[in-house]
Amino acid sequence: MKYRIGVALLAMLAFGHVAAAADAPSTAKAAPKAADWAALAKLPDWSGIWEVDWAGKRKKAGPPVRPAPMKLKPEFQAKATAFRAAQKDGENVQGPVANCVPPGLTGIMSQPYPLEFLYSPGKVVILIEAYMQFRHIYTDGRKHPEDPDPTFMGHSTGHWEGDTLVVESVGFNDIVRITGGVPHSDKLRIIERIRKVEPEWIEIQTTLDDPDVLLEPYTTTASYRHLNDEIREYECVENNHDSADEKGRAGFSLEKP
Repeated sequence: MKYRIGVALLAMLAFGHVAAAADAPSTAKAAPKAADWAALAKLPDWSGIWEVDWAGKRKKAGPPVRPAPMKLKPEFQAKATAFRAAQKDGENVQGPVANCVPPGLTGIMSQPYPLEFLYSPGKVVILIEAYMQFRHIYTDGRKHPEDPDPTFMGHSTGHWEGDTLVVESVGFNDIVRITGGVPHSDKLRIIERIRKVEPEWIEIQTTLDDPDVLLEPYTTTASYRHLNDEIREYECVENNHDSADEKGRAGFSLEKP
């Protein structure tokens, strides 16, 4: 597994291997040309600020359709059941998010805070106000690394199918959860299909596929409405005076850390 190396050690390694690096093939891509930037104008217009429809304001034909229950393997279903039981008992089971640690994908996409899409040649960036997170979705045809660094957002590649951006993400850290109380395996793969369905609405269909944890892939769909707003600074740590133990049970202190 690859991890970032400390600056001092990296400097020593670089100094000792200057000659070898000089002979190594370059992996740098050519700078985008004017035509690359002009091509962005042909992509769907997702400009502006968007927020998940947590209040259910989108009016669709027919009654709302609830997603089918997630089908977990027995040992993981037991974890999910225990998690829900703890919630009903009033136990704080938020875990790391109680101490300002972001939930990662897919939880970060359902926070009641706005997000913004930015286009550049070969990449779509999603800025997320919650926890001041961002996602890089590479659309330049690259593959996932064979051994990706485990992160909150994973490594994301995408391609356009008409007006729909299809995103595949892999390589998540151990904090990311498939659902409450349920960890994932290193086989977790998340597919998102993002498209604008109405002038003021974007829809994201998300499929989780983890054959070690799930009996079958699990798909949900969420709507995001356009806002006349902007992304604001979100600094959870400035007011993070509560504490939580390793099980997520909250403590309370009036003392600043």
